[in-house]
Amino acid sequence: MIIARNTSDRGFVLVMALWALAFLTVLALSVGLGTRQKIVFLERLEDRSQSQFTAEAGAKKAVAVLLDDLEKNQFLYSPAAKTRRHNNAPEFGAIDLGGRPGEVVCPYFDELANRLVDRPGLCDEKGKININTIDAATLTRLISIALGITSENAGRLAVSLIDWRDYGQREATGFFSDDYYKNLEYPYEMKDLPYERIDELLLVKGMNLSIYEKLHPFITVYGDGKININTASKVVLLALGLDAPLVDKLLKARRGQDALDATPDDHIFLKTFDIASEVNSFIPLEQKESRQLDALNGTGLLCTDSLLYSFVSRVPADGGGYTRTIDVVYDAAKNKYDYWYEK
Repeated sequence: MIIARNTSDRGFVLVMALWALAFLTVLALSVGLGTRQKIVFLERLEDRSQSQFTAEAGAKKAVAVLLDDLEKNQFLYSPAAKTRRHNNAPEFGAIDLGGRPGEVVCPYFDELANRLVDRPGLCDEKGKININTIDAATLTRLISIALGITSENAGRLAVSLIDWRDYGQREATGFFSDDYYKNLEYPYEMKDLPYERIDELLLVKGMNLSIYEKLHPFITVYGDGKININTASKVVLLALGLDAPLVDKLLKARRGQDALDATPDDHIFLKTFDIASEVNSFIPLEQKESRQLDALNGTGLLCTDSLLYSFVSRVPADGGGYTRTIDVVYDAAKNKYDYWYEK
């Protein structure tokens, strides 16, 4: 009987020991998993913080480069200034703070490639058409060219965009009137004030994301409405009413011998009233073409310099896309950020 009892005791002890071992094993796995999750979480948090700091550093560096260039050029536009601000991979292409490298780019429509590209540098907001000040005819041409649609369809959207910003009597009636917005599933009223952010366009009848993305490179809500003849794109110049052959001549004169934009041999127009004669010195103009340029200059729409710039500071992710982006519009005349949006 004593031997049996001892055997039973040993079995009980063994079972308890196995249970204790199993419990400790499960506990160790649980603690290990919890620790691993915390480590992964901290790594992600550190990566996000690093990305945030890099994106912010990129934005601040972009402004510092701009201010330094303005000072060195005594606030005058020059081929060197244009190249440094708008096509500058050494200063904008790699911003490394010891973690993920960042970059500062300008979404730029390359006419030679006929597509939107990200160029290292800044965008000139004065090279775009101001949606707050432009007239319906110019806006209609811009929409028609950028979207590749008829003037009739473009005109309807142009009227809708202008009605959104203008207080008072409407150009549009019926389907495009206030009643349209009030009868939506989630109704809202027309603003009757200038656009404050470019993405406000998405609230307007007839606008959608696809249309917005096609128009975005050519429009702005910042500045006084004057357009920099040294940076305006082909689409913008056509929208201003210039004939296509004249625009091609203007761009060819502007790009210089290498036929590339924002390179050291670019020609810079310093006075708007000299544009026709300067283009003519590169490529002969017909009399009607000279008159077109002079007439456009007479509207007071043109300028030859800019202190208003936009850019995107971003940090690429390992698997594609970006861990952090900051969209910025900076006014050097006022030394202030007009827009700062993080995502």
